[in-house]
Amino acid sequence: MLKQRQRSCERASVVVSPMGDDGRMELRDVENDETYEVVDYIDDELAATLESLSTGEAVNLELMPGSGASDVFGAVRMESTGPSVLFQ
Repeated sequence: MLKQRQRSCERASVVVSPMGDDGRMELRDVENDETYEVVDYIDDELAATLESLSTGEAVNLELMPGSGASDVFGAVRMESTGPSVLFQ
């Protein structure tokens, strides 16, 4: 699990690949159309919530950069955006 030690950023994103058995999921930033991976979670509750998301669902996440690759992050918090939105 993550420990908040670095500065976080917020991203409005769409699920490209739902969370797999290894806990990794791929998302696309809606503002700059870049894809990135979430590989770690601040707690089990957030991981379970994100695990329930399907391809195309929109989500606002607060993220912390992972160590190493620039497109790998840990999820700190999910902001509620109202009813689930599905993008194709």
